[in-house]
Amino acid sequence: MTPALLRARLAEAAARLLTDAIDERGGRDPVAALYPERRASYSLFSLQLSDADCEALRPYLFGRPVPRKPGDRPVVCLNLVDGEWRRPAEVVPRASLADRRVTLFEMARSRESDCVHAIDRAHAFWRSLEWAEEGMAYRKHVMKNFSRLMHYFYEECLDELRQQTPKTRLEADKDFWEAKRAVDHLEGSVEQAMRGELVPTMVPGQTYWKDAYLPAGVCTLITPMNFIYGIPGIQLAGCYLSGSPLIFKGHPFAAITSTTLVKMMLAAGADPRAVHKLEGFGGDVAPIVADPRVAVVSLTGSVETAKKLQSMRGVRPVRFEGGGCNWSWVDDGFPDAELQKIAVRLAYSKLGLGSHKCTGLHGVAGSRPTLDRLEPMLVAEMRQWKLTDPRAAAPGDTRVVSPVMVHKASTVTSIQESARAAGVRVLLEGGARTGGDYEDNAEVAAPVVLARVTPGTRVEVSWDGERREIALATTELFMPVLVTMETAEFDDFVRFCLEVNPHDLATSIWTRDDVKLWRARRTLAGMLKENDGTDSALEWEEFGASGVGESGNTGVGDARTTIGMFCRRQKGRHLVL
Repeated sequence: MTPALLRARLAEAAARLLTDAIDERGGRDPVAALYPERRASYSLFSLQLSDADCEALRPYLFGRPVPRKPGDRPVVCLNLVDGEWRRPAEVVPRASLADRRVTLFEMARSRESDCVHAIDRAHAFWRSLEWAEEGMAYRKHVMKNFSRLMHYFYEECLDELRQQTPKTRLEADKDFWEAKRAVDHLEGSVEQAMRGELVPTMVPGQTYWKDAYLPAGVCTLITPMNFIYGIPGIQLAGCYLSGSPLIFKGHPFAAITSTTLVKMMLAAGADPRAVHKLEGFGGDVAPIVADPRVAVVSLTGSVETAKKLQSMRGVRPVRFEGGGCNWSWVDDGFPDAELQKIAVRLAYSKLGLGSHKCTGLHGVAGSRPTLDRLEPMLVAEMRQWKLTDPRAAAPGDTRVVSPVMVHKASTVTSIQESARAAGVRVLLEGGARTGGDYEDNAEVAAPVVLARVTPGTRVEVSWDGERREIALATTELFMPVLVTMETAEFDDFVRFCLEVNPHDLATSIWTRDDVKLWRARRTLAGMLKENDGTDSALEWEEFGASGVGESGNTGVGDARTTIGMFCRRQKGRHLVL
């Protein structure tokens, strides 16, 4: 198929999808239907998608505008199985997190039969063994096209994700570029990452090798609500490059983006038999976890979700990436000017994306003299953050608290008041806010700072309407609530991290003392940040927990580990008779 013919066929397919409303009513995806021809015409000299090719795909990818105001038509988000859009028995509306008067999309609510159908089709492809005939070069070609589409539609991607998970421009950029750079990094490193080992001949006539990168089989990818481009981008790229057929289950907040991403995969030339998508909620989609034909489940989400999934799978693998109660320790001796810089960085680590980051800051520890100086700086900095719709903020305005997304704003108020009743000093009064157009139609809460909690400080709160007792020092809060804790010595903080806090995702240490830094490097696992906030990701770095704590048993960033999550290991021996 020549480039000109391909462009014409892509444009024709995109137009047909819109004209016939195939992705709303259901039916065979016209771009997916082009796969056999595209694959047959591929060679090592095939061109990547051009600007004109990308533009021809615009109606296919972004032809259904995201609603902006009440009454706008919602986007319909169906399941995609074997290149066919499928509308289940129930489609449910989902409101905007920034304005509940706006229905953003109507999402397929998958049930057991929908899940079983997806597994049937993905497993049929696996049993066909046709995937074994596919070389890596074509999968790299697809990933390059996938990256090309993301880059070409950069503004559209940012707008789409900001409408679903309300973010400042800066936070949206972090989300987008995490996906884009992950795809580029994994595709560019895949040959080196997946290289097997041939052991030198030990006995004449015998050859021994090791290959840790055979496709695992059907994989389920479950992604969270906070980074709806970045984390799916990592998972989709890693799994597709491994050669394993996948079933992608994005978060119910992000069905528009989940739909766009799988459309991009098909538009990039992916085999529709290898890329499937299901929408739905929790227990409704249990079969894509529990079914014995699913070889690997990869989850980024909460500890509670991971425990439920693991209970369904027994000893079969759940690759889990979770959040954490991430603490920072600040040493004595910093002059006021430097301590002020630390306060600014820590405040952003706490409040960026409204505290909805897995690496968001939970608490700040230090000696009494240091906290006496640092706490007022933290409070003053947090007072400068605005409670406004992040989507309307100017591009350079980064001090904006996003709405509370996974909890009620009243939960923030309850934590504050319960802590006060327990004798905890409230340094910054916050909690639920109402009285404005934005505040009355979203879960809006002002930041709270609670001073000098201890590992044993427990309070009973109204957690989204249910009474629950929580430990303020070690309960993960996806809310704008910061706590501080007094520690006499640095080793006391290390022991708290090792023995008390079950999470070991990210810890930051602020000191110029090499002895303390060396101590931290020898004792603290997971992500260790030195003189930096817990949430930072400079360029493309490996991130993840230690592998043994509640924050997860896996990590991504390194191409070997990311792709290896979706692979089996082979140890081979050949004998000459």
